Amino acid sequence: MQCLFDSSGPNVVVEADGQPDYLTAYFDTSNPCYENSFPDGRNKNPNVLGEQSIAMSAPSSPSGGGGAMALGTVGVSVNGVSIYNNAAAPGDNIYDEVQTFDRCEGHPAGTSYHYHTEPPSISSSDNHFIGVMRDGNPVYGRFDDSTTLESALDGNGGHTHITEDSDGVAVYHYHVNLQTDGTDSAYFITSGTYNNTAGPCTGCN
Repeated sequence: MQCLFDSSGPNVVVEADGQPDYLTAYFDTSNPCYENSFPDGRNKNPNVLGEQSIAMSAPSSPSGGGGAMALGTVGVSVNGVSIYNNAAAPGDNIYDEVQTFDRCEGHPAGTSYHYHTEPPSISSSDNHFIGVMRDGNPVYGRFDDSTTLESALDGNGGHTHITEDSDGVAVYHYHVNLQTDGTDSAYFITSGTYNNTAGPCTGCN
């Protein structure tokens, strides 16, 4: 696992190899990080994760109008794993795909390992910092603090409020949020749209 954050200039530059920092059955069986187990009731998809080369440049002062998130990497988590939006590739159902997530809620598309939903290795029903989105806004767990479940979010899944990292200043940020299709539900990291203009990213498809 490799994840480097550089915020010394006008952009937050994130470089990552996209590999998780824990054992999973999605590593190749010859990899020492391979785990020969999978959550009960779920089924491993046929893909094997591999090393990526992600270089995301997000504005340190987000501005401009947002828009729909494309498929692929829409942000990067603190452990270097890609964050994907709340949708599956055309023809697939994201709620069905949940059944292929490993114990840390990740799975690969091709060789690209990623999260759609709250990753318990980083945030589990708390207010922990999860990562940075391509528009420069941070994303946190379900809570605003250790006790308050955030429910008053805008259509992009965020709001302006004090965070554990903002030194008492209210800033715009996203939260993991509960979504449903009427039958199934999941705590997705995104609502599928950016609040501000997304920066460039290579290796993000």
